[in-house]
Amino acid sequence: MAKWEQLIAARECKHFSQLEAAERVNVGIVTYQRWESGKSKPQPQHMRQLYEVFGSLLDLHNVMRSHEPISDPSHTPPLEEMSSVVSAGEIDEAQAFIATHMTTHLWSLVFLEHPTHDYKRDVIRQAIEEFDTMNTNNKNYQMTRREALCSLATLPLITFGLTTSEKALQPAQYGSILAQCTASLEACWQLYQDGDASDTSLAFKSVSKYLPVLQSIMRDSSQYRKEATDLAARYALLKTLLGWICVNPTETLQYAKNAVALCKETGDISLQLSAYSKLAWGYFYDKQYSSALKTAQKAEGLFRQHSQMSDTQPFHPVVQSGIYSALALMLAKNGRTPDMALGKATEVDPGDKPYALMTSKRSTLLLEAGWTYCYYGDQTKTIETLQQRIDPETLSPKMPQSAMGRVETINIMALSSLKTKERDIERTIHFWVAGIEGAKTLQNQQRFNEALTTYEFMEVVWPGDVRIKALRDYIVHWE
Repeated sequence: MAKWEQLIAARECKHFSQLEAAERVNVGIVTYQRWESGKSKPQPQHMRQLYEVFGSLLDLHNVMRSHEPISDPSHTPPLEEMSSVVSAGEIDEAQAFIATHMTTHLWSLVFLEHPTHDYKRDVIRQAIEEFDTMNTNNKNYQMTRREALCSLATLPLITFGLTTSEKALQPAQYGSILAQCTASLEACWQLYQDGDASDTSLAFKSVSKYLPVLQSIMRDSSQYRKEATDLAARYALLKTLLGWICVNPTETLQYAKNAVALCKETGDISLQLSAYSKLAWGYFYDKQYSSALKTAQKAEGLFRQHSQMSDTQPFHPVVQSGIYSALALMLAKNGRTPDMALGKATEVDPGDKPYALMTSKRSTLLLEAGWTYCYYGDQTKTIETLQQRIDPETLSPKMPQSAMGRVETINIMALSSLKTKERDIERTIHFWVAGIEGAKTLQNQQRFNEALTTYEFMEVVWPGDVRIKALRDYIVHWE
């Protein structure tokens, strides 16, 4: 059988794309495509997942008996297939190395042809997730992962000499530049998510190098204008996120404004909503609270306008959660009730996957709800909400979250404790010390500034208290 027609028919009957089917079976898109093309067969655990997804549309007995892998030496199989494929002697040592060495494997995906840049980004993301899954018990994996992501993030700097500001790029290079910048975008996003200070700085510098290159291609190339515009918009969104960590809020506000302009040029409403949401946060971090609310309301209006159109696809749940969660916080900061917006933010399940460079996982929604209740003056709800993320006594996480998110949660707890009627000084200090020490460990200026602001309030609430004065020893910047 040259192709697995039964799987193709089952997928088409369900009206799934190959990517959607791969996500439901929890494998990478390349792995799934090799099944349909007959170049490999699913392992038993994957057969069970396929049956859960497609049920009686598949005759699993016949599939397991007749669907034999066909060797394709020109193609690198995904990691999860390597144990069976390599042992069967179907590929040589070089291919085995490419498939199992993370840096080399990711680079190989960069140089493969893919139908679209979105597709390439999805393939690379799936490959990273597969490596993560296969190395959950590998103590040395984080070092390997970091090396691979940093290498991929800087790949265009090496191959196109972008370290030199005067480097002139040739139109013949545009397609390759876009392909490599697509891959580097995913690597920079992963480094941002990981939250390591030096890696975040590397991602910020890389993004800052690639963005003007992409904008130049937008201007100069009619052939690649659409792809370059979409990619530039996504880089501008990521630069905004990284800017809040790496530079000051005022400078980052300009990044957010640039992101809005670029996202408008794409015509993609989800990207525009992502940009407006980040612009609202940009005003918020720059303490322009009225502008933050107006921008969040503009985003919500755009969301409602397009949601009511009969000929448009529903927005991804992450978009709704992100838009309304931001609106709730801006309303609270401006003294207005956030309840309606919080309700809209939580009425859909955003899942745990990012979309349009937005993340609104349940843990994220709880964090932003904590900020919202804190600013609105309901400190009981603040602590109740944040206790679902962090144990207030041990400060240990209760759900998966980044180190940066944990520190932010502790900072809110410190501020909220300060705002309660009881104003327990020891409890407030307990939170505050953990927050500022965490910020310094991460070398995160945003978290550090939050702790400084709370300390200024503590000096007002408990003037002259020796315990508060003693905390000044903690206010030592890492630079």
